[in-house]
Amino acid sequence: MKTILYMGISPNGYIAKEDGNSEWTSDEDLKGFYDESKKAGNIILGKNTFLETSRQGYFPFPDAVNVVVTHREFENKWGKNVVFTDKSPKEILSMLKGMGFTTALLAGGGMLNASFAREGLIDEIYFDVEPLLFGKGIKVFADTDFGCELELLETKQLNKNTIQLHYRVV
Repeated sequence: MKTILYMGISPNGYIAKEDGNSEWTSDEDLKGFYDESKKAGNIILGKNTFLETSRQGYFPFPDAVNVVVTHREFENKWGKNVVFTDKSPKEILSMLKGMGFTTALLAGGGMLNASFAREGLIDEIYFDVEPLLFGKGIKVFADTDFGCELELLETKQLNKNTIQLHYRVV
């Protein structure tokens, strides 16, 4: 199964402010994210990303199975297109494959991204680099021991100040 990480990020590698707020990304980033989620048919997100997107009114993402990775119990008010799980990254991908998916879309946060990277489960990465710097926040990958080499597949200017970097994990 192919796994794609899609993130709006600051040039210094943050995906959210310290309080979890990620409402600083562009409309183009949001549209690209929605387009990728429709193509994949699923989204994998961590508890804090779930809470923040719920607060912003984006959750659940339409036209996709929303997989929320958490150890906390939540009431599922959204039906069969929302799955709460505490499974490992490999088990989540196996579950999605069993549901007929061939691609998984990973949507953060930093701890979840790092757990997939540490297990070598990310195949492609889209970074929509937004024109905002801040010194504290949530990094695209939480501090952990992993490394991977990237091959640049494409760069695209999304708007006057936002660029997209598309990588393949080697």
